[in-house]
Amino acid sequence: MCENKLMLIPEYSISNKILNLISEIERNRGFIDSSFILPFSQNSLKKDSKEKKIYHLLQLEEFNLNMTELKRYLDSISPHLNPEIHSILEIIINIDSISKEKANYEKKIKNLSEKISKNKSVFRIKKIPNKTNPDEILAKMIELYSWIDSEDAKNTHPLIVSAIILAIMERIVPFEKYSTLTSNLASEIYLLDNGYQIIELLPHQENLNIKRFKFSDTLNYVSQTDDYTEWLEFYLDNINYQMIVLKDKYKLLQDQSKQSQIPDIEKLTSRQQKIYQYLLDYKFLQNSQFMLLFPDISEDSILRDLKVLIEKKLITKSGKTKSSRYELID
Repeated sequence: MCENKLMLIPEYSISNKILNLISEIERNRGFIDSSFILPFSQNSLKKDSKEKKIYHLLQLEEFNLNMTELKRYLDSISPHLNPEIHSILEIIINIDSISKEKANYEKKIKNLSEKISKNKSVFRIKKIPNKTNPDEILAKMIELYSWIDSEDAKNTHPLIVSAIILAIMERIVPFEKYSTLTSNLASEIYLLDNGYQIIELLPHQENLNIKRFKFSDTLNYVSQTDDYTEWLEFYLDNINYQMIVLKDKYKLLQDQSKQSQIPDIEKLTSRQQKIYQYLLDYKFLQNSQFMLLFPDISEDSILRDLKVLIEKKLITKSGKTKSSRYELID
């Protein structure tokens, strides 16, 4: 099953719940992969998933940033942001580039940690209650790297390996700064490396953030028993929930694409689509916000785009001149 020299062999049972969750995840993944939705809808879906994923990753690291602030920054409407958060956002957004690096998993995690902390990757030196002692971190991480490269891991479903990577790194807390962020992204990198690009559309950190006590209690149980079964059920349940949500969104978007409104949106120019997306996100648009949305475009050009949207009965206008307010038609 694995090399004799391998010290780490994660213990778990393949329960009926785990089998059923993986089966449902794969079934829904197959539906999504074979479904067609129009480009505007696909981009809107990716945008929403990315925003939620980033927001909850930052929440797990205790960053005080609300969703509106994050959305406005990602939309380049509000460029002012804590420089530390700014650099972290760039890493999360471009996580697939780290996945594509021609390097082993150990090197990828080190590169990830260095980019996040903006320093040479350094293991934690402070003691944390119920976490690995600092003088044992290097050995524990080497064990993890060896297991990831082993036949045991290669012959295991990627979702199970990803779950175990996250759990082990959360038990160790290897890095001085942003260890939770690093462990979550390291877990996702493994999935991206193994053909699970769909993970970019699954903001499963939302569930980890909302269910923090369950998250912590399940990891504590693993620490006490060295049995990952309950953790795997918890992790896969979160992934499955987000997969069901995503599948339902695909079904809805497929139905909408058969109606007249969505094809009309697909025929809009990129600038008109950006206005429409802005109204989806922020509910209304006023003249004073034009330059935030399009800093290099004249007001007259934006007004012409808005006129097209009004003529297509996609948006409505209230008020006059500079006090005009534009909203989507329900």
